[in-house]
Amino acid sequence: MTKQPGKWFSFASLSIQKKLVLIILSISSFMLLSSMAVFMSSELDSLRSKMKEDLSTLADLVGKSSSGAILFYDARTARENLTALQAKPHIISAHLLEANGNILAMYYRDQQDNENDFQKQAMLTLLGDRSQAYLEKTSQLHIIQRIILDSDDSLLGYIHIETDRDVYWQRVKEYLYTIILMILFSLLITLLIAYRAQKIFTDPILQLLNSMHHVSREQDYSYRLKSYYDDEVGELIDGFNEMLEKLEYQDQLTRNYQKELEKRVEERTRQLQIARDRALAANRTKSIFLANMSHEIRTPMNAILGYSQLLQQSSLDKDQSRQISIINKSGNHLLSLIDDILELSKIEAGSLDMVKTDFDLQELLHSVENMFKIRCRQKQLDWRMECFTDKPVLVNGDPGKLRQVLINLISNAIKFTDQGEIHFGIEQTADNRYRFSVEDTGPGIDEYAKEQIFEAFQQGKQGELKGGTGLGLSISRQYIDLFGGQLNVEMDREQGACFYFEIELPSASDQFIAAEPISLNNQYSLKTTKKLTALVVDDVKDNTELLGKLLEGIGFNVVSASHGKEALQKIAQQLPDIVFMDIRMPVMDGVQTIKHIRRQFSSAQLKCVAVSASTLQHKSEHYMAMGYDLFISKPFHFESIFFAIKELIGDVLEEKNMSGKVDNEQNNTMVKVQVESDPTVKLDLKDSFVDDLLQAAEYGQLTRLGELIKHLRQQNIFGEAGTIAASHLEQLINAADLDGILVYVKSIVND
Repeated sequence: MTKQPGKWFSFASLSIQKKLVLIILSISSFMLLSSMAVFMSSELDSLRSKMKEDLSTLADLVGKSSSGAILFYDARTARENLTALQAKPHIISAHLLEANGNILAMYYRDQQDNENDFQKQAMLTLLGDRSQAYLEKTSQLHIIQRIILDSDDSLLGYIHIETDRDVYWQRVKEYLYTIILMILFSLLITLLIAYRAQKIFTDPILQLLNSMHHVSREQDYSYRLKSYYDDEVGELIDGFNEMLEKLEYQDQLTRNYQKELEKRVEERTRQLQIARDRALAANRTKSIFLANMSHEIRTPMNAILGYSQLLQQSSLDKDQSRQISIINKSGNHLLSLIDDILELSKIEAGSLDMVKTDFDLQELLHSVENMFKIRCRQKQLDWRMECFTDKPVLVNGDPGKLRQVLINLISNAIKFTDQGEIHFGIEQTADNRYRFSVEDTGPGIDEYAKEQIFEAFQQGKQGELKGGTGLGLSISRQYIDLFGGQLNVEMDREQGACFYFEIELPSASDQFIAAEPISLNNQYSLKTTKKLTALVVDDVKDNTELLGKLLEGIGFNVVSASHGKEALQKIAQQLPDIVFMDIRMPVMDGVQTIKHIRRQFSSAQLKCVAVSASTLQHKSEHYMAMGYDLFISKPFHFESIFFAIKELIGDVLEEKNMSGKVDNEQNNTMVKVQVESDPTVKLDLKDSFVDDLLQAAEYGQLTRLGELIKHLRQQNIFGEAGTIAASHLEQLINAADLDGILVYVKSIVND
């Protein structure tokens, strides 16, 4: 035990030995001092009384011997009588006074002046009562005593004697010295006795303490302490031994349990290892399944969306244009759902990363705005975008992920808002830091769902009514985490929600110049008179034919191959200007093929583009590190192919506006103008029927919509209102206005 800081002595920190010795010495000292104090007080009081008594006797003798001198006023005889006091060295002075108080004779030991003020004052004080009196000072003792005539007891006068107290104080010193010597001697004897006596108590305690240290240090619970005492100390030792017996028993039980527990832990660890291996195997199987599913779905989707784009560029009547627009819109919607599932799988696998590049933030924002202006117009919502500048903002980051986050947030805002406005705001809070916010006037979000909505497959109450996968916000939050920001939401339970985040986007390099966007609304052709050759390598004939038609329409001479080995043969026969190659192919896949190509041709000699639906297992950097110059995922948009040609071969394309064609936005707008205004009807529909209508409209399930519309036409159930609603829904389907269908379905349902 250590002493507390700042305390040089602490009784609690002393050993039991010292405590016992100190207690015994303290008690002995107190008793000795008390006894000596009583003895000395008694002796001093007795000495003081004896001095007074002796002085009174002396005064009486001197007074009687001087009574005749006082009676006859014989001053000389009186002085002679007082001079006899010289035999008493402690007598300082003496006075014989007449009855009226006049001094008859005086005596002074040191022949001092008889007019000493102190002596006179002391004497006059004593004479005040005209009786026998005493006056004690620190160093003197005064006594005045009456002198009585024996014959008639008349008062003759007074005798005053002053004596010092040196004898008294000398006796006090002698007493003190004697007491001190006695106390020291007694304490020494007491100390020796206490030191011997404390061993009776401390030796067994120290023995017990050493035994405890031994047991604690060695963990030896079999140790036992011998007892030589039959008192409380003996009981303490017996209790200690009994405790050791129980500890030894418990220690044995613990050791046995620990061995058993180790066996269980080993068994559980083995079981967990097996479970983990199974989980990892299941996760690998899931990843492989998702990769295969992505590839297998994207392969036919590539043909569907590709040919729909080709058909949009051809001469079609209005009905055909609407039908192709429906195919293209539904295909893109399906593709977005697939992408959400795949992105979630990448997040779970920890393979999500940033693909940073220089881009124009202003151009990205306007492209997003153009995408949603029409959606807001279709739902009769006000669209408002506020940006801190209208000039180009060249930054570096992942534009694809940022675009996807903004699309997810704005899509949700439009989906959950039936009236009011959508506000899209962009602020620059500091150098290279930007704050994005999307605010709506929808039904709001409950407090309990604030964090839940950011989890995968979780939706609030409104989300369950509106439909969807419940992945958009989860993926968006993961994307913003990659940017180093955090996606947050502020909401009002009754109305409105605002999603916002702040990220850092460093400035683009000085050499970066924003490229002009390539639009599908224009037809492209080769500028050069030289015939360029493109090699298309894909094991799916539809994909080869689709890409071949697109390239031939531009002016390329197209050569095709169904696998890598055949592609190498075609390259050996004629070196093409650019190669578009699938990754997963029989005989020889794209990875093996590019290795063979790069052994013979550098990137400057032969440009190779990977065009693959395998977007989960592999990443664009992976393919480009192998030797590909660019990576395009399936299903591809034509502008991706145009961009690849322009990026790798050079400025060889020229624009040519398509005669007699208008862009999709204008075309769709013209079609929607022809739709009659919404007929105001109200129907009593079952919840299940309403859910089917909303789900079919949300996911573009046109066949299911047709079946539900036929059900609405049943006169015996819905009457004329059902027929009117069915007719208007058919017009919306023909106009490919799926968002309009959602709005109309909500409007015809009774609260």
